[in-house]
Amino acid sequence: MADARVLEYKDTVLRSSDLDILRGPCYLNDQIIGFYFQYLASSFDCDDLLLVSPSLSFWLAHTQDLDNQSVASMNFSNKEVIIFSVNDNEDFGGHDDGSHWSLLVYDRSMNAFVHHDSMQGANNLHAVKLYEAVKPFVGGASSSSTKPKSSSSSTRNNKKKKKEPTANKPKPSAASNAPPAFIERSSTPQQTNGYDCGLYVIAIARIICQWHASNSKKKAENWFPALEKHVNASVELSLRDEVVKLIEDLRNDD
Repeated sequence: MADARVLEYKDTVLRSSDLDILRGPCYLNDQIIGFYFQYLASSFDCDDLLLVSPSLSFWLAHTQDLDNQSVASMNFSNKEVIIFSVNDNEDFGGHDDGSHWSLLVYDRSMNAFVHHDSMQGANNLHAVKLYEAVKPFVGGASSSSTKPKSSSSSTRNNKKKKKEPTANKPKPSAASNAPPAFIERSSTPQQTNGYDCGLYVIAIARIICQWHASNSKKKAENWFPALEKHVNASVELSLRDEVVKLIEDLRNDD
């Protein structure tokens, strides 16, 4: 039987096989995550928020000698928050060959890229690779941006340790030309199985979008408290059905 189209949403086409992935205990693919990122972008219509598709994030991480012309259309320097997915696929010509998803978030006010990995450290090197590729293009920190303090986390590419920022605590201003830091967020909620990493990616992305678009941003300097409060192992039990219902509702609205 042909893999029938189920929904055309923005630039994403979902097929019956994608619904099968959502309904079964399976690793989420690029199409599902890309669809949900587009849904979030539409739901939280903020000019200074950007969710980068999985395919584009992969391209950015694996393209050598990126230049300003290549990334100009994404307007990174005009965004306050940029959300990237990270995948451990090493084959540039492959399709859905990876086995783990995580999230990399650039926050201009923090002057940092924060890596959220639901399988602690598994995607660290892949996240650093994407960070190194895109950090030259995000522009300078805003005048209110802050500089993360020394961290308990480190990467093979960054020996100087940097502390994870805490919420609701004023920090000194960073120089506008200071390069953004890389932070491995060690308290990211952890998955309890080997295949639900994609659910954590979309759940965390949703929390960040909600924080960015709401008044809570004025009260908390980052999204960490909301993430730790609202994202836990329950996403493994409910989020698949929630996304399936969303797809069905959008289809019925067409």
